[in-house]
Amino acid sequence: MEVYSTENEQVDAIKQFLKNYGLTIILAIVIGVGGIWGWKYWQSHQANRLQESAGEFATINEALTKPTPENIALAEKFVSETNDIYGALASLELAQLAIDANDLAKGETHLTKAISMVKNEAFADMLNLRLARVQLALDKTDAALISLEQVKSKAWDGMKNYIRGDVLAKKGDNAGAAAAYRNALNDENAGAIRSLVELKLNNLSN
Repeated sequence: MEVYSTENEQVDAIKQFLKNYGLTIILAIVIGVGGIWGWKYWQSHQANRLQESAGEFATINEALTKPTPENIALAEKFVSETNDIYGALASLELAQLAIDANDLAKGETHLTKAISMVKNEAFADMLNLRLARVQLALDKTDAALISLEQVKSKAWDGMKNYIRGDVLAKKGDNAGAAAAYRNALNDENAGAIRSLVELKLNNLSN
């Protein structure tokens, strides 16, 4: 699997932000809540649960630096019991471990689970791009195209069209692939992948 540093930097930035400001955000939610007591109680409960998830994720994240079967099982249990951004991050970690072990089917499962827990569009976009690449590697080209359609931010248009080109090329649609690669090259954010796109576009012409 190809590694894209831009996406990895996005994940690291999310983790660092939550590490630095997670508790502050939680407290702000609790303090800022107005309305009836029941609403306050619900918000306080949600904030407390998110704080607990943050602590549990820190433990899981540390454990996965040594991905023993026991530690992976611990992370999977956390994901199964969690439905917030920390569960999504843990599922993303599990997906990467599975992909590194060449278990792409399991990687797809973990990425799909992560997407189901994410409410932040930017994070969801990045996860869908990764999912599309895994599905492409699994020859699930139609599923990969569907995953790419879930990517909404124009900031990812270059990468989205690059992957779309790879998918269409694998489907034998060289004309569609060439159009997608050209769209990727026309994107202002294509700098990091420009040389790869140009190479693949040239290969289609030969």
